[in-house]
Amino acid sequence: MAEAKHHDSRRGFQLERFSFFTDGVFAICITLLVIDIKVPEAKHTDAELIAYLSENFLKFLGFIISFCLIGHYWIVHHMIFGYVRKTTKNLLWINLAFLLPIVFLPFSSGLVGEYVVELNLLVPYAIYVANMIIIGLVNAWLWIYVSNPKREIMTHVISPSRIRLGAYRSLIVPFVFLISLVVSIFFPLIGRFIPITIPIFLKWGLKHVERKANEHEKALAVTHPIKIEAESH
Repeated sequence: MAEAKHHDSRRGFQLERFSFFTDGVFAICITLLVIDIKVPEAKHTDAELIAYLSENFLKFLGFIISFCLIGHYWIVHHMIFGYVRKTTKNLLWINLAFLLPIVFLPFSSGLVGEYVVELNLLVPYAIYVANMIIIGLVNAWLWIYVSNPKREIMTHVISPSRIRLGAYRSLIVPFVFLISLVVSIFFPLIGRFIPITIPIFLKWGLKHVERKANEHEKALAVTHPIKIEAESH
């Protein structure tokens, strides 16, 4: 199927429609996560209620991690498409491929929550980890496709260092979850807590690469000043 030959004046509308659809999917998925968190049956003492909350601590932790990660990927998606000036057929399909594991996340999160106290069971957590790894890999694919200068999708030229930084950031979450799964085989409880280190890696793990990207961006701004095409109205 060939690319649609829309007039340039429709570019903004198509991009907005594309973004609204994606935002709606994220909003639904992030809401569905909480369905697995149920209010306990009536407890007669504070001790009983505290005991229930303690028993379900890992389920609450899993909900918070999943919520934060969906929020993280929504922000990343927003940042990626801040560079985009037009959509293509392939970009639409890659975005759908990205949303597929996102919409699966409430199920995998619910599955691991259901068996959260059964630390000897590895399959539920392995499914959850696989879900997270796929999201991260497709997110990297989405960024690499958008940032390829040959496709002329971006509003302006960015440095190869910035492109590499984006790709590396996309792979942090899959890498940490893979380590978490391996550790869970031998130390299940410790392995479950490893994903909470993701913000540390995202914030400080690539500082050197980020500094280099910023330096290259400053140099590029001199030789390639930003030019954004004005849309016809």
